[in-house]
Amino acid sequence: MNSLAKDYLKLHFIVLIFGFTAILGQLIQVSSVGVVFYRTLIASIGLGLILKLRKISFAIERKRLFYLLGIGIIMAIHWLCFFGSARLSTISISLVTFSTTSFFTSWLDPLINRKKVKISEVFLGLLVVVGIYFVFKFEFHYLSGIAIGLVAAVLSSFYSILNGRIAGEMDSRVINFYELGGAFLTILLLLPVFIPLFELSVPDLLPSGSDVFWLFVLGVACTVFPYLELIDLFRKMSVFTVNLSINMEPIYGILLAWLIFGEKEKMSVGFYLGGGLIILSLVLHPFLNKKSS
Repeated sequence: MNSLAKDYLKLHFIVLIFGFTAILGQLIQVSSVGVVFYRTLIASIGLGLILKLRKISFAIERKRLFYLLGIGIIMAIHWLCFFGSARLSTISISLVTFSTTSFFTSWLDPLINRKKVKISEVFLGLLVVVGIYFVFKFEFHYLSGIAIGLVAAVLSSFYSILNGRIAGEMDSRVINFYELGGAFLTILLLLPVFIPLFELSVPDLLPSGSDVFWLFVLGVACTVFPYLELIDLFRKMSVFTVNLSINMEPIYGILLAWLIFGEKEKMSVGFYLGGGLIILSLVLHPFLNKKSS
């Protein structure tokens, strides 16, 4: 097997890991607040150790530090909504609603950065709107999970746009370290608010033996490892190829959910029609962007 084929296999393995993240949110018994708390703690410590071992400087300007910590706040709330959506509905719904991130980005990015709206993205946006309509119509009993999933997608869009402003200006590993640290501090400082708000008890926040294992898988194998590997793959492949493959995340995630949870993840025909339209927009997006470029 040549090196290019190995890189493609590695890329799709990483996307498979991303799809497994939502499933871990269901396997772990602690609350969504606990999941995000431990994930950001483990991932930030792990990434910090890697930076230390590779002798990469942590030095950063105060202005950029607050900027990255601010993005970390968005990251923390996004993950709370993402995992919360799966628990209020199903993994399939959380992944499909999260897939609307590209749609929200196509509208928010021009507004925030004063860019011209692309006609191709308007068309794809209409596909997403129709897809969301079918998801709402046929799975209305999961209204709260769908709504929170869409909030997670909007926050993910803001996260991408704000990160885009500093991409290339700093080491991406340092950026991610401070953002993960900001996300951890957000959950830590808001615990006195979250505990009464979500009626959490001590067992809701303390992981069991199996939870500890899955949390380390989530923090290291599903956060630190794929992120560092993607950095390496971006040096070998085009952004188009990597992003097109990452768009497969909801498909891999839904297939894994079927295999692991069976009937619990079985949805209506209308849901798959709506989800299919949303995923179709994801697949078409990089092709249309490449053509217009």
